[in-house]
Amino acid sequence: MHHKRGRSRNQRAGCKMCKPWKISGVSRTSEGFEKHSDYVARMAAVEESENAPSTITIMNKEIAVTSTEKLKLLIPLEEIEQSALTQIYDVLSLDCLKKLVIMPDVHTGYDLVIGGVALLDDHISPSFVGYDIGCGMVYISTGIRTADLLPDSRAKVGLFQKIQNLIPSGFASRKSKDFGFPKFVSPSGNKDLITRVNDKVENQAGTLGGGNHFIEIGENRSGEVCITIHSGSRNVGHSIGGYYMKQGRLFPLSSDLGRAYQHDMNFALNFALYNRETMLRTVLALMNFGEQDITRIMTGMINENHNHAVVTTDGVLHRKGATPADLGQIGIIPANMRDGVYITRGLGNQEYLSSASHGCGRRMGRKEAKRSLDLEAFKGQMTGIVSTSDKTTLDEAPGAYKDITSVIAYQEGIVIEVIDFVKPLINIKAQGE
Repeated sequence: MHHKRGRSRNQRAGCKMCKPWKISGVSRTSEGFEKHSDYVARMAAVEESENAPSTITIMNKEIAVTSTEKLKLLIPLEEIEQSALTQIYDVLSLDCLKKLVIMPDVHTGYDLVIGGVALLDDHISPSFVGYDIGCGMVYISTGIRTADLLPDSRAKVGLFQKIQNLIPSGFASRKSKDFGFPKFVSPSGNKDLITRVNDKVENQAGTLGGGNHFIEIGENRSGEVCITIHSGSRNVGHSIGGYYMKQGRLFPLSSDLGRAYQHDMNFALNFALYNRETMLRTVLALMNFGEQDITRIMTGMINENHNHAVVTTDGVLHRKGATPADLGQIGIIPANMRDGVYITRGLGNQEYLSSASHGCGRRMGRKEAKRSLDLEAFKGQMTGIVSTSDKTTLDEAPGAYKDITSVIAYQEGIVIEVIDFVKPLINIKAQGE
């Protein structure tokens, strides 16, 4: 997945943008990389050496050891797929990279890996944030025990059906256009972008989307009903991200494109949160909570998005498929449809850029999952959970994902501590895609 190589006016200075797809002059298309096992062995030797060389060699080409010093991993190298390693190498070759941290749910993404956290020196990258700007999760505990709110399977199925009927999912949008979210005005001045984003704001607020987005009702360790919603900025973020990715891979933060992208990205971040909050209020209303109770419950809401860029005193911090884990920050790490949601507290480990995983990460692509996973086994895995488990969601089956216990174990005591766990009772995903 490569960007167009054309260079805009805002790309001509600073970071190594004219050769973003090479590492020390080695072109993958013509020569490829060394075997993964050879790389792992060689990197281990470099890291253990007391007198490490100033350069290491990849395919008979030298690369400065300082680039490996910029890399921090929360997962052993041998567990990272080759295509994701290639993307990691690409990012390490950038002059403006200050640090790259890899989460244990890492897998191949678009440009920057999903599960990647990149700190850049005075540059911002649309492709390091991705298309679904502001994608993330909200979580609340209702404070009401499951036995009182969802006492039996009939109550659970009834709530499942109500949510499905009222909250659009997949490609579905709303006909209502009275949500009142602010109009989008872009410093880019691009009329097509402005029109498209405003059209989507009007009919996609309060919609779930498809893929790995979900609404999950579960029970925490205290026996209380909890709600987790995973969704993003829908086509609003996709339109903004797509427009700026066509302009280039990286922009100096002070450039016209850098300032415009930051402005428009923040609009998408705010819309993504508004989208999740709208759905959360809808679900609470379907549980028969009144407006006063909804407002009270919402004050305890946790919100974490995992696709964003933040300007800090150290540089521009990009997270793609990674969540903030600042000291004391409460976080949300969901597993798959079957294995629940972990509530965490951040440890503020700056060595890992105060970040944590956003989930457990895919271990196979969607096409491979639908081709290789067994539908009846999937349905059996979801026994006891009211869910959307059929052939249209087979690519979201537990078998398509990495083991969440390993992903959590790689992080616990280093970047997070687990403070609660929510087992799923109801899981809703888009059908028919």
